[in-house]
Amino acid sequence: MDFFTQNLKLLQESDPELADRVASQSFPENLNVIQSKDGLPVPKIFGVSLHSQYRPLEEADKAFANFAFDPEYKTVVYGLGFGYHIQALLQKQSGELTVVEPLMSIFRAFMTCVDIRPYIKRVRFRVGESPACLLARLEPKSWNVLKHPPSIKIGESYFKKLDEGIEVRKLLQQRTLRVMIVNPVYGGSLPTAHHCATALKNMGHEVATVDCEAFEQGFFSLKGVTRDLKNSEILSRNFMSFMGEIAAAKAAEFQPDLILALAQAPLTPEAIKKLRELKIPIAFWFVEDFRALPYWNEIVTSYDYIFTLQDGLFHDELRSKEVRNYYFLPQACSPDIHKPSNNIYKGLYEADVSFMGAAYHNRVQSFPRLLDLDFKIWGQGWNLETPLGRKVQNNNKRISTDETVRIYNSAKINLNLHSSSYHYGINPDGDFVNPRTFEISACQGFQLVDNRKHLSRMFKIGEEIIAFDTLDQMRDQVDYYLSRPEERNAIALKSSKRVLGEHTIKHRMEELLIHVFLDRRESLYSIEKIKRDPLDYCVEKAGEGTDLGQYLKQFKGQYPFSLKTVIDHIHKGEGTLDNKEYMFLMLNQILKENA
Repeated sequence: MDFFTQNLKLLQESDPELADRVASQSFPENLNVIQSKDGLPVPKIFGVSLHSQYRPLEEADKAFANFAFDPEYKTVVYGLGFGYHIQALLQKQSGELTVVEPLMSIFRAFMTCVDIRPYIKRVRFRVGESPACLLARLEPKSWNVLKHPPSIKIGESYFKKLDEGIEVRKLLQQRTLRVMIVNPVYGGSLPTAHHCATALKNMGHEVATVDCEAFEQGFFSLKGVTRDLKNSEILSRNFMSFMGEIAAAKAAEFQPDLILALAQAPLTPEAIKKLRELKIPIAFWFVEDFRALPYWNEIVTSYDYIFTLQDGLFHDELRSKEVRNYYFLPQACSPDIHKPSNNIYKGLYEADVSFMGAAYHNRVQSFPRLLDLDFKIWGQGWNLETPLGRKVQNNNKRISTDETVRIYNSAKINLNLHSSSYHYGINPDGDFVNPRTFEISACQGFQLVDNRKHLSRMFKIGEEIIAFDTLDQMRDQVDYYLSRPEERNAIALKSSKRVLGEHTIKHRMEELLIHVFLDRRESLYSIEKIKRDPLDYCVEKAGEGTDLGQYLKQFKGQYPFSLKTVIDHIHKGEGTLDNKEYMFLMLNQILKENA
């Protein structure tokens, strides 16, 4: 019986992103469905029957009768088949299950031949996801794993990689890596570089940065030295060579275990070749649109690992250049910075609708339809003499990160229209999600965003985030949500929960490290320096039996622990401050004044 249409509708409600992916998958030609003795469908692929051909449900129940359930752990099933073993588990426990299936073709056959109504409310299907992605977003320490033997046989290499990834993740948590980050000289990827450094430090790793942004003024000064194109190119090459020498000198001194360069980092193929002499992995996170900045063509074959915001066509291009290791890694937020504020920023930042971003063609053409509203624009490149330009609040000056957080916190609606230099309105090729999407959500701001290829992979559209497909729809949504503050707040809270649970820079750095060191487990064993909890260190130095030691112990489990942890606790407290709290407040003030 063909259940596909019915099942797809049900899945669309609970997991629209997975529904979209399976809808584009045809029924696998190499899979045969036979009928068991009791009339149930049984899949057979590569000569392997994924269930008993006699009484699959009854025999699955017997096979897993001794599986030990633990309410404190999440039950994770390796392998889907046609789900008879999962039905048996659902009858034995009341909680939810997570099913990991590497092959979308198996899931497509399952959706066609099996009624998913018994599964849909209590099973989360994770299909075709990379081991590194799964392990970064889920907590494998709390997994209680049941392995479906026929599925393991079919997907042996994947499940082996998943188990190895669990080991790598554990090793990464036990060891301190030395990571060198090469920053860009300027541009939108520079804040991401700073966020990466913060996240890696918070994860307990030692980080050194090549602060190329310190040379920004010199870089732009070179542009005005000569009008001769040939001489200008020579100067630019010499500058890049100089920056490569700086990176090499820093690496020789720091002796990193990993080098991570961000998009627009000034590293030439020659500089990367010199860094490779250290015999450590060198990764590149290209947090830009590959169509807009095509310089990636010159350098991608030099790196060991390429991480990208886009897949599809970009990955096709990388394959054509024989790039061996490329990986989809989207943008994210930094919760240390992007967070809700208790302060209400009246006046300057407060607005019904706000937009923060540069004056790209599609935005200039689209935003005049909002001129009748309390609409404020923040960003650079706007024509201040036009009616739209008069909505710009910052006189085209650069916006600080602190200001962006205030903007996101203060607007009733944050408009997020991804940039395009040549489209009117919405870019139909929009195949990456910008950092603003995650940052607004982390601030618990409400946003309207143009629909993007991967958006439903990251949020439940309509429930956790509101997306528009046309400019008319954008305007209708603005009018609708302006008059419904409770709906805005409910969606913003759900969006924030999703982002903090899956889409922080820490999640991305964990995923990147797991992916890189899955191929390099032996190098992790050679790193002897064991991480030490900074709180344990502080308690030891204070003395466990002292008043200070006892005071510090209350912060056990709050990660990462820092002076800020203590200061935030003091500010939330009530009553008279004691001597220890006065001491911490004074220390914090001294550090601020000397920063």
